Amino acid sequence: MQENKQIIRAFLRRFSVGDVYGVLELLDEDVVWRVMGREGELPVSGEMDKDGIANLMETVATVFPNGMELTATGWTVEGDRVAVEVESYGQKDNGTIYNNLYHFLFGFADGQIVAIREYMDTLHVKTVFIDD
Repeated sequence: MQENKQIIRAFLRRFSVGDVYGVLELLDEDVVWRVMGREGELPVSGEMDKDGIANLMETVATVFPNGMELTATGWTVEGDRVAVEVESYGQKDNGTIYNNLYHFLFGFADGQIVAIREYMDTLHVKTVFIDD
């Protein structure tokens, strides 16, 4: 279980600095990242495969030229699942601050991430990325 927690620490650290290939090596080839929300309500809701995750990270690097820090604030680790509360912080190139709260549920198999479920403040996403 501690190994899985260390993998998530590496995932958050690598995502924060925009290390696309570093994140991708932690993921199973068939990984699915599901962002909770009604389909079509926000462009970020729905599922991503490994290529979609790489595209997401490239977009984040473009929007946040100084990176977007992801900080774990609470953990629950049980078997092949890791639940982690996370806070993000980033400044867009126009000066707008993005500071969201998340709950991620990661699933593991054979030492790799096979599933990610993301819950976040979707109103904050809309305010910062759609309305801004």
